Amino acid sequence: MLTAYAQAPQAYYDAANGLTGFELKTALNQIIDDIDDANGFPFHQDQGYDALYDAYANPNSGDTDDYYENDGTVLDMYSEKPNTTDAYNYNHFQNQCGNYNGEGICYNREHLVPQSTFNSASPMKNDYFHVVPSDGSVNGARGSFPFGEVGNNPDYTSTNGSKRGNNTFPGYSGVVFEPIDEFKGDIARSVLYFAIRYEQEFNSSWDANEVLTANDELQFYVQWYIDLLISWHLQDPVSQREIDRNNNGYLFQGNRNPLIDNPAYVQQIWDPQPDTTAPTAPANLSASNITNNSVQLSWDASTDNEVLDRYEVLQDGQSIANLSESTLTYTVTGLTSETIYSFQIIAVDATGNISQPSNSIEVETLTGPELVLFENFDDCDNVDSFFTVSEVSDLDWNCIDNNGFNNTGAYQMNAFSGGQVPSLDWLITSNPIDFNAYASLQLSFYAEATFGNTPLRVVYSTDYDGGNSPSNFTWTSIPNFTAPTHPDGSNNEVEFFFDEIDISAISGTAYIAFKYDTTFGEEATRWTVDEFLLQATTLSNSIFEAIPIEMYPNPVRKGSSFFVETQLAINKIQIFTINGSLKKELHPKENLTQVFVEDFSRGIYLIKLLTDETSVVKKLIVH
Repeated sequence: MLTAYAQAPQAYYDAANGLTGFELKTALNQIIDDIDDANGFPFHQDQGYDALYDAYANPNSGDTDDYYENDGTVLDMYSEKPNTTDAYNYNHFQNQCGNYNGEGICYNREHLVPQSTFNSASPMKNDYFHVVPSDGSVNGARGSFPFGEVGNNPDYTSTNGSKRGNNTFPGYSGVVFEPIDEFKGDIARSVLYFAIRYEQEFNSSWDANEVLTANDELQFYVQWYIDLLISWHLQDPVSQREIDRNNNGYLFQGNRNPLIDNPAYVQQIWDPQPDTTAPTAPANLSASNITNNSVQLSWDASTDNEVLDRYEVLQDGQSIANLSESTLTYTVTGLTSETIYSFQIIAVDATGNISQPSNSIEVETLTGPELVLFENFDDCDNVDSFFTVSEVSDLDWNCIDNNGFNNTGAYQMNAFSGGQVPSLDWLITSNPIDFNAYASLQLSFYAEATFGNTPLRVVYSTDYDGGNSPSNFTWTSIPNFTAPTHPDGSNNEVEFFFDEIDISAISGTAYIAFKYDTTFGEEATRWTVDEFLLQATTLSNSIFEAIPIEMYPNPVRKGSSFFVETQLAINKIQIFTINGSLKKELHPKENLTQVFVEDFSRGIYLIKLLTDETSVVKKLIVH
């Protein structure tokens, strides 16, 4: 019966105190091997191969997913997706391999140090600390290949991103298997444990599998593999899952992985005089291709006295990306428009030494898409951005409270219901749009068709006077748009999503309209339109460019307020949700206006500022 310690007992590692290098490794071997040296502590007792499945299912084993999805399923390092839902899961004792022809069929026991290395002999074959649960198919794909780092052209990739291909880590160019970053440290400490535990069992009959030394049980692994494992150990520190698994292994077979209890042992054994020289700082950091939400960074390479491992990108002092040592450009995405960001790059070598940061640069993102017109037709009693005109027949575009996008409100026209009567019906923007005020305009909308084969035309006019006879004026199809038709004329509802149609080629002041035009006896289509969005990427000739507007703080904390300050005579401030719903409206009396957001949810809002002559849209972030 094993004593039920929940962690290493006091004095467990006393025999290793003060030692370094291979003397430390041998001392640890004697602590965790299978010889009872009467020191009062449990020793390694081989429980057999079949018992591993039972050990995996123990409470708090570290082999049950109590850390990511927290669903009690088997935790497999080759299929676990730490930041999203796994492609598949296994329950303990169910779907054990077995035959498989792909992932998600069954799970089995993966030897992190392949069985072919030690001729499948015990106790190595049954050692819990390097034998882990794994999907059978990925286990087979890994085979007996050593671990390593794969380039951009893997020949195999699992559903969680583990991959197989040629090694890019210095010292070996053959085929290797690379787990995801989340588990690299876990695997490195397991493989290095094996070198400590089986120092005495190591012999010339073992298969080197590209990583074992020749007759050197102390070094155990060749140098490039040691370098790789140390770098993974440093990149991915000991996690709670590993601590739980270490305790479970102690209860199961009576010994521990000392590299989890004392991570410093790794370098004290294999690198007792570690490299302490940091890489040179990355130089000449610069920015290009700046948009409203992204920027491309470039820099000159660092140098290191030994092995450069990676670069880290710092945004406002926080690390946002880890890049390989050969990567000298990076595109930062997901930024907020009209916002200043600070960037630096640091270099890290294989020992974990960190360079001084590169030069710091500040980047201001461009103006983001500005809301020119948005109408979702959800409130038919208050649609003031469009009006209808019927020139032929008594049919007309009608606002309805369903049949739109996600069955919301919409405008609909249907000559089919009138017995295929001729129709000429218009749904027109209430006011003309000054296209010259914007450098770029994009139109998006949703449409739905049922029956018939008549097209939905979207047109514009620069000479229309806003009256009841639009056909007396010149109307032109909007650019970059082909009028859709129902594909087969049946009663099947067909949806169309038109996203960011570039209509920047239109100049002057123009109305935009949906034109419904059918002739007698024609198979008329029932057309529905919704989610009309017109947005500009940049204002060009605007009064707002000459006189600045300050809006601060931005972001603003939920439940507080922000200020709008300008010398312009703003007569209205409107706040919209990102989907265009009016949240709040103010009529400022002073040039400095305080706006309260006490009832706002966290998110992005559009602030529309209006004068008698023009308007501008700014983005506000509530956090």
